[in-house]
Amino acid sequence: MAEAPTSNNAMSTSNNGMSTSNKINLSGLGIGAIVLTTVYTAVLASQLMATKHKVNYLYYKELTQNK
Repeated sequence: MAEAPTSNNAMSTSNNGMSTSNKINLSGLGIGAIVLTTVYTAVLASQLMATKHKVNYLYYKELTQNK
């Protein structure tokens, strides 16, 4: 089967066929994903450290009360 030719009169395309606006949107999406991942990781790390501090507090409290 032969493919029908397409025209891109409305958008300027580069050598690889992606339009400039698609590249900008893709870059913005990538940057947004990195920012969200960084924030999510920071929140999880802070929750983990808070839990660690609580566990250490309870552990040492138990050690000192049993002496």
